[in-house]
Amino acid sequence: MLSPALIISVLLHLIFAGGATYYVVSRYTASRKLTFQAGPKSPNPSERSLQHRVQVEKRMQTQSQPAAVPKRVLTTGLAKVALPPMPEIAVPNTGPTTMAGSAAPAAGFSSSAPMGGGTIGGTGSGSALSFFGIRDVSTSVVIMIDVSDSMFGRTGDYDYKSRKLVRIGKEQRFQRVRDEAIKLILGLTPATRFGIVRWSGAAYSWKPELVAASEDNKQAAIAHIQNDIDVHKAPKRPDRPGGTRHDYALEEAFKLKPETIYMLTDGDANGDSPTQPGKKISADDLYRIAEEGQKTLSKKAKLHTIYYVTATDKPEEEKMLRQLANRNGGTLIKVTAPSGGQSTGLTVTGGATPAQSPKPPARKDKKSRKAWGSGH
Repeated sequence: MLSPALIISVLLHLIFAGGATYYVVSRYTASRKLTFQAGPKSPNPSERSLQHRVQVEKRMQTQSQPAAVPKRVLTTGLAKVALPPMPEIAVPNTGPTTMAGSAAPAAGFSSSAPMGGGTIGGTGSGSALSFFGIRDVSTSVVIMIDVSDSMFGRTGDYDYKSRKLVRIGKEQRFQRVRDEAIKLILGLTPATRFGIVRWSGAAYSWKPELVAASEDNKQAAIAHIQNDIDVHKAPKRPDRPGGTRHDYALEEAFKLKPETIYMLTDGDANGDSPTQPGKKISADDLYRIAEEGQKTLSKKAKLHTIYYVTATDKPEEEKMLRQLANRNGGTLIKVTAPSGGQSTGLTVTGGATPAQSPKPPARKDKKSRKAWGSGH
């Protein structure tokens, strides 16, 4: 048990320690002074706005002023100052242009002004085209050539009685047609695609689809034109009626899906109508087939027609070809083929561009020169 003296001693020590602690804390706390320093007086909103405007004005004065843009004055009123009238310039009336080698205007091909289409050709992108003076611009083209007997017999290249050719290859008066086709193909750019269709009793396409105008394809096409665009080279097929089948040829051309078509023939089609058995092919049959062919294309093709007159000019044949061109955004031109003793020169009247014989390709183009030389 703790003695009373020990308890009293502990209590006295506790009281002394508590008093000392109170004394120390009170002394040092009283010596510290809490102070608060406020910032500068904040101006009211109107003063701040005024200061901002003053600063902006000073900044604008130190910077260079932008050039003043003059105000445009627009008016629909008539000008007070009138321009003088343009002088009239007389245009000389030139006569028919005869190519070298043509004996007279009547001797050789003669071409009348384009009919039905107004301005020759159209606009677009791609290669510049020209076939018997009908010009166009296109990225794809099909040349259609009628090779029926009349195309050769009426000009003296073919004998109806013996059913044999009197002239062969480049000696034929028909060679002018080949030359026009070759000239067109040689002028194509590599990005342009092309095809060739020949027809008589049936229609035959040179290739099943359009091909790019590469040098190899041009060489092959020239050889095809020179060797296969000839009489008896489009015989009747066993599964379809024969005749001179413009309808088959149009079907074949539209299957190739070109932008531009040139169709050369010497007159009406003949043979049984595809819709009326026992009746001759009519102009309406051809219009319908062209219309159906256009529906298969994403963009309507332009169909130009060349009336290659090998005998008497027949108004009904010309009308049919004109309407066929008009209905398909094209142009009709009439070309008179040489007969019997006429030369193969070309006479152009009415402003059409003369169709000249193709020039040989450049020397560096060895493949095309070789193909061109085989037929010239």
